Amino acid sequence: MIRKNAIAAAGMLAAATLTGQAVANDVFLKMDAFPAGTSPGQLGIAFSQVVQKNLPYKIQVSTGKPATKSALSAAKKKVDLFVTAPTINHFMQTKGAMYKKVPDADKLNQNLRGIINFSLGPYHMIVFAESGIKSLMDIKGKKVFLGPPAGAATKVTTQIVAGATGYVPGKDFQVMRFDWKTAETAFIDRQMDVVMQPTTVPSPAVQQYAAVSKIRMLGIPDAAFETEPMKKALGLPGRTILEIPAGVYKNQVNEKPVRTIGSWVGLGTHKWLDEKVVYNMTKAFWENINDVYATAAWMKAITPESALKEMNIPLHVGAYRYYKEAGFKIPDHVIPPEAG
Repeated sequence: MIRKNAIAAAGMLAAATLTGQAVANDVFLKMDAFPAGTSPGQLGIAFSQVVQKNLPYKIQVSTGKPATKSALSAAKKKVDLFVTAPTINHFMQTKGAMYKKVPDADKLNQNLRGIINFSLGPYHMIVFAESGIKSLMDIKGKKVFLGPPAGAATKVTTQIVAGATGYVPGKDFQVMRFDWKTAETAFIDRQMDVVMQPTTVPSPAVQQYAAVSKIRMLGIPDAAFETEPMKKALGLPGRTILEIPAGVYKNQVNEKPVRTIGSWVGLGTHKWLDEKVVYNMTKAFWENINDVYATAAWMKAITPESALKEMNIPLHVGAYRYYKEAGFKIPDHVIPPEAG
């Protein structure tokens, strides 16, 4: 949301830092982000820092809200920047999964626009080695965090568990209902036995678990990839098969890589956000990409070749203008209708 100060508008315009045009000195934006220990959280922080360092913009970052709810907030112009995902957009477009009871979800999705996509990383399914849990079959009767209630990640982990074990949440094991940050603390405090979360390799969140005690990654058996639940999980936009290497974390006891599912996510906005503002932010991000890379090693995977991969909503017209000027290869299906 952009608030313009009447006095500043009447007497002062900030010199443009990127476009050569004047922009309001008090652009104020709201961002829904993930916790700092997650890859979307790291990207959100890096993006907001680069923007605020190089532009006269202010970004208020809030964490804790599931991305599925943030998408609805953005579609209703209640938040300006948020973590998006091809799967979330798909469920909105089809009015499926967590959006079954949102009658206008498909229409709301038409208000959403993309800025950048990136690989979220593999789903880590983690236990402390001392728990004795060595496979997904061993989680029966245990306390398991699948993800935040009504979150897109929770649907994926539920499908993974169903395909690998046939277990039913709430029947075969106890479902722990937390947000991401609370779940991290609860796992470290041994309030639950298994934590499942999509994150980069290496992940700061997982590294903090390993700093406490030896950890084990639970993998998906090869045969499970042929089951119907797993095929459904992999059949959605932005889903891939990835491996977590052995020994990538200190105190990790796995002797071989574990196979799991990976996902793509992105940074999105709504169609009403000012074109110049999004153009300036996108340009600031890419022209200062080395500053972004310096915040976390995994971010070096964010490249011009990956920036628009798996995107299934249109680009914001401001981002589109930058990408077009910068010579990015832009798929036809993400060209915004506003571009004419």
